[in-house]
Amino acid sequence: MSQSEQIENAEQPALSSEHEQNGLLVNPRAVCNACRRLYRDPKILPCLHTFCSDCIGQLEPFSVSPRCRRDSPADARGQGEQEDRLAVTVTVLCPDCDSEVDIPPSGAQGLSTDHLALDEVFLETLVTDGPLGCDLCGEGVAESRCEVCCVNLCEFCCQAHRRQKRTASHSIQCLEELKSRGRLSRPVLCSLHHGQELRLFCQPCDLPVCLECAATLHRDHRCCPTRDVIDRHGDRIRELVTVCLRPRLERLRDSLQKVEASQEALQARVDATAKEVREFARGYASAVEAHCLSLLHQLEELRVQRRNQLHLQKAQLQQALLDIGGSVEFAERLLSSGSDAEILSAKGVTLRRLTSLVENSREPHPATVAPDDGSGISFLPRESAGEVEGYPVVGIINSKTMDLSKCTIEGEGLQRAREGQQGHFTLVCRDSAGEQMAQGGDHVLHSGDVSG
Repeated sequence: MSQSEQIENAEQPALSSEHEQNGLLVNPRAVCNACRRLYRDPKILPCLHTFCSDCIGQLEPFSVSPRCRRDSPADARGQGEQEDRLAVTVTVLCPDCDSEVDIPPSGAQGLSTDHLALDEVFLETLVTDGPLGCDLCGEGVAESRCEVCCVNLCEFCCQAHRRQKRTASHSIQCLEELKSRGRLSRPVLCSLHHGQELRLFCQPCDLPVCLECAATLHRDHRCCPTRDVIDRHGDRIRELVTVCLRPRLERLRDSLQKVEASQEALQARVDATAKEVREFARGYASAVEAHCLSLLHQLEELRVQRRNQLHLQKAQLQQALLDIGGSVEFAERLLSSGSDAEILSAKGVTLRRLTSLVENSREPHPATVAPDDGSGISFLPRESAGEVEGYPVVGIINSKTMDLSKCTIEGEGLQRAREGQQGHFTLVCRDSAGEQMAQGGDHVLHSGDVSG
């Protein structure tokens, strides 16, 4: 972490339980979901969820696997060499979405910094903490902020900051103006060279760099201003969100609504059938009452079975919706709120996540999302149910669905049938288990080829 980021993180207070109990509103985008504090050195996981660097380091490893890796040009820091070295890849579970994510061999510091989260933290600090102290003298009340050094300045230190040759060109903003603006525009500074803004983009290393990095570590690489490449890289993120993931997100929401509607219909159907069962059972003595309880037990088992199937569909759709929704929200916020350097800083991890969702996410198909709404469940009050306590009873729960592939045509009329003449035969309907359906006796008019 650079010195300027350390100064900024020192300004971020922890959210105490007392603050939460008092009902103070805190911007959720400035709070780490793991430690429930304002972000400190926020890092972006491959699933596009952000946590403090220390919080990521404290996650319990899900798996650890050694693998041989070759240093990239960015890792080699412009030395022109690539070395094979044994690295340990640690896999952890994201506290937000439970996705398995790999942590770089260098640890949480090897992950991309979430500069948008740092903006939210500083803005939250300005709004909620009241007067801030001067970061230089520690005595006066801060009235301004140097956006290059990322320090708060009192009036005296601000004048001195403007007089010094090294800092005279720095951008200094009034804190009250930053509060009223509601959107903090911070420069993204180099972690290697203090006070240097990331204004260039190294194309071979695929990362933003400062002027000193371009002149030293990346002197043999092709570096160009960030404004010249932001459209190309930003358009790729925008294409994945707009063309691929945003429509899929809508389809997932529609499928989830269908499942939830089917759950309600199933419960309503079960309740209606139970009411029929109870009304039918009132006219009978103890034997009929015992039969009523038996029918309700069957109905409950059927409801639990169908409900569990719907719960599974719902859970799968919710997980897909969570994965894509969180990534789309992050990507859209990055494109709409991030500066050129901020977008380029998070471009790598964002593209990897969005591409992975496009390639690996399964599309819900109407044939696979056909929730069981309980329409096949019915009560047949006239069907014989045998005897209970020596008394003949009627009424059964029917949940069978006819399977056309198991139905057969029988009877002598089938062999004697002639084209254009009326024939008589029996159509035997069966369910998927091959069992004959209980009902029958209807006349069927059939026309077609009956030749053997």
